[in-house]
Amino acid sequence: MMHSHRFLSSRFQAPVFSIIRHLLTNEDSQYHFMIQRLLKQTSHSAIKNLGINLGYNSWTYGAQTIRSTMQKTGYCIPWNIIFRWNPADSDGLNLKSIHQFICEGNRIGIFSFCIRQETAHPISGEIFNLFASHPDNTFFWFLPDQLLAPIYINMLQRYENVVAVLDSDSSCCLRNISLLKNRKILYGIYHTYTSADSNHPITDEWIDYFSTYDSAFVILMADDSCSQEYQAQIADYVYNARYFQKFPFILLDFYSDIIRINHLISGKNSLLEINSDYSMIHPKNSDAIFCPGTSLGLYLASSMPAAKNPPYENPDFCMIKPCS
Repeated sequence: MMHSHRFLSSRFQAPVFSIIRHLLTNEDSQYHFMIQRLLKQTSHSAIKNLGINLGYNSWTYGAQTIRSTMQKTGYCIPWNIIFRWNPADSDGLNLKSIHQFICEGNRIGIFSFCIRQETAHPISGEIFNLFASHPDNTFFWFLPDQLLAPIYINMLQRYENVVAVLDSDSSCCLRNISLLKNRKILYGIYHTYTSADSNHPITDEWIDYFSTYDSAFVILMADDSCSQEYQAQIADYVYNARYFQKFPFILLDFYSDIIRINHLISGKNSLLEINSDYSMIHPKNSDAIFCPGTSLGLYLASSMPAAKNPPYENPDFCMIKPCS
């Protein structure tokens, strides 16, 4: 109760109350069905864990720490970091480096991370060690076309700070959903869209198809080559669909909604996505060159927009102390 009060007292009060108001006043809201299904097919402890880690650790305590840190650094700090991870690339971004970024991120208020696994690959328990090492964080693990082995299912059931997000176009998607539902594990669905899709206008009928996946949330994700114009169209559609609660799931646009939350927290549009070769995908206008061992502070200092208020003079702050 204490955590929920603090959350509703934060900058998220208005959007949260807006959702609740529409839910209570609209008997036809599809969110009634979503909530019923979520409570029936998902572990209640997993729902509670997500609410605390995301709602309090990330969006309340974390947001306050982010704003305080921004006063010292003079640049914006994102609430979430996206990692592209290729487990088959021994020279690329590895889980040890991701662990270092998470440790550094926690110190400045970042408690939410997206791990986009680029290729199907036999995965050792190392990634679950990563999840276990950071129980106060929320991880969105975007999986490629890969069948989840029984040991992965066991681990996902054990570590409730992880949300497995499945590719709707994957040949293994429906089988993985069945495995996760049988164990009451929280999961999500994502669909990648491209500029070529703009030839076929987005419709409610097409989006409603995702209801068949029985997921509480569906994420639309722009391909790297997708035009800004089409991304803006999708973002507008998603916002309106969510506002009017058209579907029995929470519809999200991956990039625009992460930026939207960043704006609520810091007052600026910011986004940080680190590629599997340590380069920076977002922001796209950064010309900085990075290598293994580069601190999170240097990524942020070289790429994030300036904070609204004058910075506190501390020239060494970008060199955030790494994990021991």
